[in-house]
Amino acid sequence: MTLVQAHTPQAREQRPGGELIALGTDRWRVVEGDGHVRGLVERVQTPTGDRFRALRFHPPSRSFRAIGEFWRINEASDTLRLSR
Repeated sequence: MTLVQAHTPQAREQRPGGELIALGTDRWRVVEGDGHVRGLVERVQTPTGDRFRALRFHPPSRSFRAIGEFWRINEASDTLRLSR
């Protein structure tokens, strides 16, 4: 088993402070316990291995903006939950 497989959530995974909901094979919605959507996490394949990009919706531009790339999915989702 690879590191990425060990940290890749299933279709819906409850985590402390919220949950990850799969939107496809490489994209998850980050939802807080109260139902508030914090953003998206997407898997990005790189030559050095899979990375997880945290994306936050930017209402004025009506698009998502990357706020960081991480080696583990929990780091990307925690960044979305903890940043405002």
